[in-house]
Amino acid sequence: MLLWHKVLTCVAAVLIAGAAPTTEVTIKGVHLCCQSCSDGAESALEGIKGVSKPGTDRNTKLITFQAESKEAAQEGIKALAKEGFYGTALFGKEELKWPDSGAKKGNKVPTVVIEGVHLCCGACVTGAKEALEKLEGASEIQVDRTAEKITVRGKELDEATVIGALNKGGFFGKVMHEEKKK
Repeated sequence: MLLWHKVLTCVAAVLIAGAAPTTEVTIKGVHLCCQSCSDGAESALEGIKGVSKPGTDRNTKLITFQAESKEAAQEGIKALAKEGFYGTALFGKEELKWPDSGAKKGNKVPTVVIEGVHLCCGACVTGAKEALEKLEGASEIQVDRTAEKITVRGKELDEATVIGALNKGGFFGKVMHEEKKK
C-alpha cells in the first residue's frame, strides 16, 4: 500500500507540474517553396526526444519547434541538416550551430560536389541553382534532383564560399571530397 501511495504521489506531482519547460527554436531563411518542403522539415523533427510542435511557414520561410534543452534543439538542427534544410537557428535568443558541411575554407578547387541537398521539386532545383549562379568563377551548375546532389564547376572555387552561397539560399549539404568518392 505504501508503494502505491508513493507512485500516485509521483504521478500527481508530474501532472501538477506539467510537462518539462520548453524553449522555442526558430529557423529563419529556410528554402520552403512547397508543401513537400514543409512536410519534409516537419517529419525530420518528429520522434526526436525533447522536441515537440514542429511547424513551418512557407510565406516567411520559417521553421519552428519546441525543445526541452539546448541539446534537444541541436538534435533538431542535425535532423533538418540531414534533410538538406538550412537557416539562421535560434534557441530562444541563443544562436545554434549547424553541423559541419565538410567545406574547407581557402580550399580552391575546379569542382565542388555537394550531397544531401533538399531538392523535392523543380522550385527547389531552381532555388538552389539561383543561390549558386552568382558565385565568382562558377561556369557550370548541375543539379541532380534524384540523387540530391549539386556539382559546381569553375575556376578556383572556394569550397566554403560555395557552401555559404547555398546556405544563404536556405539549403544545407555536405561537400564530397575526392577521398570520399573512392
